[in-house]
Amino acid sequence: MMVSGKNMRLSALTAGLLAAGLVACDPAMTDEPVYLDQGWSAELREMFYFTPQGSQMMPNAWFRALETLVGDGRFSNPENLVKYGLIAPVGEHDLNPDGYPVGFAIDPAPGAPGVGPAVGLTCAACHTSAVTVDGRTIRVDGAPANFDFDNFFQDLARVVQITLVDEERFKRFAGAVLGDDLTPENAARLKGGFAMFQVDFTAEAALRRPALQSGFGRVDALTQIVNSLAFRDQNVTANLYPVEAPTSYPPLWLAPDLEFVQWSPIAASPIGRNSGEVLGVFGHANLNATSGAPYESTILLEQLAAMEAWLTELSPPAWDEEIMGDIDQARAETGKALFEKNCAGCHNMAPYKRTDPVKNYFGKDFIEIGRVNYRTVGTDPAYIESLLFRLVKTNAITAAGFGDRPVIPAAEFFISTVAKVVGKAMADQGMSQDTQIALHGFRFTKGDDGKPVPYSPTKETFMQLKAPPLAGVWATGPYLHNGSVPTVYELLSPPSERRAVFWTGGREVDREQLGFVSDEAPGLFRFDTSLRGNGNMGHEFPKTGLTPDERMAIIAYLKTQ
Repeated sequence: MMVSGKNMRLSALTAGLLAAGLVACDPAMTDEPVYLDQGWSAELREMFYFTPQGSQMMPNAWFRALETLVGDGRFSNPENLVKYGLIAPVGEHDLNPDGYPVGFAIDPAPGAPGVGPAVGLTCAACHTSAVTVDGRTIRVDGAPANFDFDNFFQDLARVVQITLVDEERFKRFAGAVLGDDLTPENAARLKGGFAMFQVDFTAEAALRRPALQSGFGRVDALTQIVNSLAFRDQNVTANLYPVEAPTSYPPLWLAPDLEFVQWSPIAASPIGRNSGEVLGVFGHANLNATSGAPYESTILLEQLAAMEAWLTELSPPAWDEEIMGDIDQARAETGKALFEKNCAGCHNMAPYKRTDPVKNYFGKDFIEIGRVNYRTVGTDPAYIESLLFRLVKTNAITAAGFGDRPVIPAAEFFISTVAKVVGKAMADQGMSQDTQIALHGFRFTKGDDGKPVPYSPTKETFMQLKAPPLAGVWATGPYLHNGSVPTVYELLSPPSERRAVFWTGGREVDREQLGFVSDEAPGLFRFDTSLRGNGNMGHEFPKTGLTPDERMAIIAYLKTQ
């Protein structure tokens, strides 16, 4: 059955695993932020941040013991991890005994004998933001994060390699892992297991290594998910594909009510969408079946269902005039008229136009999303084309689900494989049909035989980009699907007036132009729009252009949404 956010609790097993103490963080890093009123309690927010979902990155005892690249402390310390754009915890959390940043969780599975449970990521790592206004920190739940996942993982993989080959570093690692059980025999046993892990982890780094650097707030998630399934889980090396089409993390508010999600609107089922996310960040599916059953996986359905329930209670972040400045209401009214004339044809805004319930098997309706052919909108094509042009080799296990075809389009492989993984997990738990339908978000039409048929993308869908609602857009920059335009003002300007180079990673809100201050500063990422995948062209609406005053009027209107 569906689990509500207010009633979901960890199992006794998980509670036992989490019972071992709390780690305080540097007070300078944990000043209490301002929490906007988005409908979440402190308890619900904590569960969203730290509840496991099936991601198993590495044994938690090993992660805790690893040192930084230069050996000046633990890699897992928040002082190190915040450099990758992660958010340090504020105070102590029962679900976060090791004091990890927002978005880390301990998996409830016991792990390999003598190794202990695994640490992994949750969706909160990529969908929680800490922004500043005049240096004052504001937490925005469900907002695109500032997380530089690519550099985080490549550095972590390098640390694993160095730890194995550096004798003195490994001694310190073994001492931290084994503690009072440190003996030459146990250290040798640990090294053997760690060496096997290092081989797999290096392969994991290869399937995620970016051909185009993402920087802060972006990742080529779709390529990495398909690589995880088609290359790693199938064990088909020919399926390794370049990670070269990063996109921005989208906001999560409204997601449970949207007709389709993803930048290319190909995902409708909430449990399918959430399971795909887990499989992309260190979840695993048995697609090789050397042991166990095909399509078994690490995904945690109960926790994913709970997370979706929590998201239904999450509101978009309102512009707080007391903190961020007054909205010019007269200008906003002018902007509303301009928006309705020039933008509302693609961007559905409150009160939202909804889908026809007659077309849904259960009479449900959802928020319509805008869809624009990627050639029509004219934005950088790398993301769409990486999905359109990619093919995947199947293996003896997976080919049976595709009519024994040896090669299939990557999009078909992705959608169908995730569906089979979810179906297997549901069957193993003995879920009723009603419960399964609810977890899929009632996204079903009526088939010719009168039975429910899952929503699925059409051929046209794979050529389209989603034009989402713009509620809370002030907290979601940079803009376009690939994050190539730093402010809304520039997005409303001709492409020739947009900056060719800017810097990401800063979190000070640009209250005038909407977005984030993106001038050069130490520690930031240089975003070069001349590179394929980073292009800032397109989105020239209306074709006649807008005057500077009209752009500012639309910005004033968007602050009210």
